[in-house]
Amino acid sequence: MNEDFFYALVTGWSILLIFWITIIVFISIRKPPKSRLTNKIIMYSLLIFIFKLMILLFLNTRFAFI
Repeated sequence: MNEDFFYALVTGWSILLIFWITIIVFISIRKPPKSRLTNKIIMYSLLIFIFKLMILLFLNTRFAFI
């Protein structure tokens, strides 16, 4: 049961990451005139998102044998 929950969680986070990157790309291509979205904010948001996913994967491998 725990393993199924983990795979569902990783699948959900992966789908969210794909959609988030797609949204960022379309906003960057469109470049709205009054947008406060800078490259710094884009990089921070992606790094935080990927960092949380890596923590999730690390915790699974760490506690997989308990």
